Amino acid sequence: MSYAERLYKAITLNVEFYESVEADKSLTRQAMMTVALVSIVQGFVVAGIAAPIALVQGVLGSIIRWFIWAFFIAFVGTRILPEPETESDTGELLRTLGFAYAPGLLIVFKFLPIIGIFIDPLVVILQLAAMTVAVRQALDFTSTVRAVGVCIVAFIVMLIALTLFILFTSFFVGVAESAIAPTAPLMGV
Repeated sequence: MSYAERLYKAITLNVEFYESVEADKSLTRQAMMTVALVSIVQGFVVAGIAAPIALVQGVLGSIIRWFIWAFFIAFVGTRILPEPETESDTGELLRTLGFAYAPGLLIVFKFLPIIGIFIDPLVVILQLAAMTVAVRQALDFTSTVRAVGVCIVAFIVMLIALTLFILFTSFFVGVAESAIAPTAPLMGV
């Protein structure tokens, strides 16, 4: 199956495709390519970014968010809200969630007359649906509701973790900024 066919199956929410992606470790690189490709396309179409540095920053930011999101989903799905059949790891979630970005490629149709105004909401809905299918398949859930619940709980846990990180970072930056350099030697010389 070609990469284009995989993107098509990802966009059309093909459950069997997501199940096969979960098991195929060789597709991790293509999942990351999908995240990067969507970031580049959205950078050009939505933001009109043509600066190479801005595109690289956008791609790196998307890949970092993808890694973090897969980690939190794996943690919540396997440790906090697993089903008895749940057996998964971050790698499976990286692959399935990477391909769940694929509906973002539809943003290229945003400039078409009449249907262009429906593209943004369609992309958001399709990406949420793809993420739900990806999580359900990667975590071997039988319930779509549980997959949605895992995403919601993971989002809350991630927000708490990031907020704590920002608070601790701000605290230590504040301490460092408040430190006064000694004007006199500490020991008499």
